[in-house]
Amino acid sequence: MKVAYVSVPQFAVAVEQREDPSLKRKAVVIGGLPQERGSVYEASPEAFEQGVEGGMSLRQAEELCPEAIFLPMREERYTSAFEEMLMALEPFSPLIEPHGLGSAYLEVSGLHRLYGPDEQLGRSIVQAVRGVTGLPVRVGIARGKFTAKIAAMEGNSDGTLVIAPGDERRFLRELPVTLLPLSEEMQGRLHLLGIRTMGQFASLPASAVLSQFGLEGRQAHQLARGRDGSRVIGRKVRRSRELEVRFEDPVEEMQILQMTAKQLGNQLLSRLHSRGQVCGRIGVTLQFDTGESEEEHIALSEPSADERKVGLAVERLVSNFDYGGRVSALKVSLGELRQGKGHQLSLFPTRMLRKRRIDRAVANIVGKYGPDCFLKACLLDLRAALPERRFTLSNIEGLALLSHQAPPVERMTVKSRHDQALSTSTKHRVHEWR
Repeated sequence: MKVAYVSVPQFAVAVEQREDPSLKRKAVVIGGLPQERGSVYEASPEAFEQGVEGGMSLRQAEELCPEAIFLPMREERYTSAFEEMLMALEPFSPLIEPHGLGSAYLEVSGLHRLYGPDEQLGRSIVQAVRGVTGLPVRVGIARGKFTAKIAAMEGNSDGTLVIAPGDERRFLRELPVTLLPLSEEMQGRLHLLGIRTMGQFASLPASAVLSQFGLEGRQAHQLARGRDGSRVIGRKVRRSRELEVRFEDPVEEMQILQMTAKQLGNQLLSRLHSRGQVCGRIGVTLQFDTGESEEEHIALSEPSADERKVGLAVERLVSNFDYGGRVSALKVSLGELRQGKGHQLSLFPTRMLRKRRIDRAVANIVGKYGPDCFLKACLLDLRAALPERRFTLSNIEGLALLSHQAPPVERMTVKSRHDQALSTSTKHRVHEWR
């Protein structure tokens, strides 16, 4: 199993530096003011160099690094930024396992046909996360979660380190044994035995490790040898997804609102297709420049992820509003999500039922391998002697909407009837209903 580990070092500090660029390359301590009774939640590398450590008292941190800038912990801000990061990763894999704030595992087996070599996949992940969040990110790709994590830790900022299959043990052997997930007692015993590197630990006989260190030692011994059978556990399936657009200049033209709503709906559908999901409820919310907001919903007779059906529903919802002013924000939501494995069958098989099966199969394949995996044959000259002169192959329009490889758009420009460009910035929020 091939795994990518994506991490933003010192995540909370990186978020604060994104909000206030003047904090970059300065000693920053997050947790509160020095006179408060609190502890260090996170600190920048400049503060760590002065001896500051996570968990120590704020007063002690000030004594070690008096020039540090102390900030309160803003957990809501960090959680929101991490959700943005996870959303940027969703197009790459349906299996994403968060690993603390600012890090996540992705199961990326079989993506070479869609993204190319692992190095290119890593660069695509870095660009996607940085484009959406503006945060520096590291990516490690290897066979196994542990090796992928260490590769990300050893890599450069905004870079990717790929460990080829079979090179795991060689990559790990010179690294300190303290990187292994072992208790303090176990680490102390290894230190007394003079074992300092993973290579030294990996060279011990497996039977001796089991007898001396038990199951904990045996598992760590396997990791030091580059063997890791643990699987990536995906996040809980969301019951609802939504995307929102905020207009810098409020809009009042119905066609622009309907077109924008359909674009948001298509982005949401691409994520549903990549997970084999369907929705049973569609909602549109408008916020007016007066500060008031209105919401309209429609329940589908049968759960669906059909682009045409959802598009018609969104257009209908937009036209249902009683407009009391110009629209400053528009939100589209797809609710009652479920796996599209079963649906109500027709009493008599029809052409529509067969088309639905084909569409679902195509969506699943395109979501995995991209829109270029299907081509259509176009007639050139039926009387040509050579077959290659009778037909040509071309891409099928519309399949790109089913692909989940494109990350969410940061900005988009909409043209009005009068050719006035309305620049709109998008704000993505995904809510999880448990």
